[in-house]
Amino acid sequence: MDEIDKNVEGEKLAAIKPVKKLLPAKPEELLAVISENRSMGNAFKFLLNEAVNTLYAGNDADCLDMCEPLHHKVWEELNTGYWKDVPICWRQAYSLVSVMKALCLCSLLSDTTRNIDHMTIIKTCDMGLLMGAPILNNILARMSHEFQEAFGFLKYEKAEEENSVDDDKPCFSEVSAGKKAKLDEVINPEQDKQKAEKEKETENVDMSISLPPRVETQTTRDIPRCSCPSVEMFQAMFLESGHPVVITDAIGYWPALTTRKWTVDYLRSVAGCRTVPVEIGSRYTEDDWTQKLITINELIDTYIANPKSDTKAYLAQHQLFDQVWELRDDISVPVYCCLGKEEDVDINAWFGPAGTISPLHQDPKHNFLCQVMGTKYIRLYSSEHTSSMYPHEGFLLHNTSQIDLDSPDLEKFPDFASLPCLECVLRPGEMLYIPPNHWHYVKSLSVSFSVSFWWQ
Repeated sequence: MDEIDKNVEGEKLAAIKPVKKLLPAKPEELLAVISENRSMGNAFKFLLNEAVNTLYAGNDADCLDMCEPLHHKVWEELNTGYWKDVPICWRQAYSLVSVMKALCLCSLLSDTTRNIDHMTIIKTCDMGLLMGAPILNNILARMSHEFQEAFGFLKYEKAEEENSVDDDKPCFSEVSAGKKAKLDEVINPEQDKQKAEKEKETENVDMSISLPPRVETQTTRDIPRCSCPSVEMFQAMFLESGHPVVITDAIGYWPALTTRKWTVDYLRSVAGCRTVPVEIGSRYTEDDWTQKLITINELIDTYIANPKSDTKAYLAQHQLFDQVWELRDDISVPVYCCLGKEEDVDINAWFGPAGTISPLHQDPKHNFLCQVMGTKYIRLYSSEHTSSMYPHEGFLLHNTSQIDLDSPDLEKFPDFASLPCLECVLRPGEMLYIPPNHWHYVKSLSVSFSVSFWWQ
């Protein structure tokens, strides 16, 4: 065995041992992850049962061969009809087959006749995470981490938390009624605007990116800003009244902003090899807009570091943190989300180059848009003006306005001309509260990474 073969064998053993420990003890327990399989044919169920038992018998080559027709069948079912109508058992089956396939691929790494590489194994896990349903405490995410560690894909080193970080943690202390009444003491848009002008020279803003024009007949004001309000203060002043606010000094303790500060290089080191869905095109309302699966390294190389065209690519509204746990550890859910009636908080990632746009639209849940890297421009219109926002009539875009804020047609949409609006530039460490159904337009002014928390 030559040196290369020894290295491959070492990588295989380093990955397989911890990953196999994640599996249930018995094959029937692994098959039990599929909750309801009545819509599956007997031939499929028989082959799936054979594959699982073959895996537990240690015959990885035969198991891998069985996984191919299984994968093909499940993929066919996932892409038939509307996604929402696909029975959950087929998504669970896709995850299960992905687990088996990734394990077998890793076990056969040293088999030169199969030409297996590391990226194929990682992509198998990612496709299971993207198209399947979580099983066995999200085993595919844990497997991905173990594979990345074994293959040397995780190049970052976690810095030790410094004592100084504690000084930046949010100050959620009780606020007296008297202090709550003195809104001017904590909110001063004019002072913040002056601060923004001073910081502009140091921010990596792409000066070629233009802001949407102001509509002269509209009243435009700055979104108020508040430094680290208590939960009670936020509830009384903003949540209950449905008023947007930029909250500062509340997430500065995140590792993503301190000890493991997110940069393009850091994202490469932690998640560069991971496959993600990206939007291709200027905005999702355009005819040429499409989506494709690429790695984060490809996104950075092609559309951020050395863009070869004006085409934009955007990792938008993706639950990246369920897929890449290393990044999940760098953030935390804002404490204000405790005011929601439901425990679940939807966490989404938004990463892309300068100039990415989310057109004017509304969402049904409360939203905290947290800026981690770069800057974004946001404009808001109250939900009470929905009838004057001219939503698309079709079901797919019913929450999106027909108005192009970068070139508004006031003759075609006359009622829009007199609406009041709010605006801000969101910078790293700041968090914008967007009340439910508020119309909002978002444009990145630089390479940007934002995290949104939707709750209700």
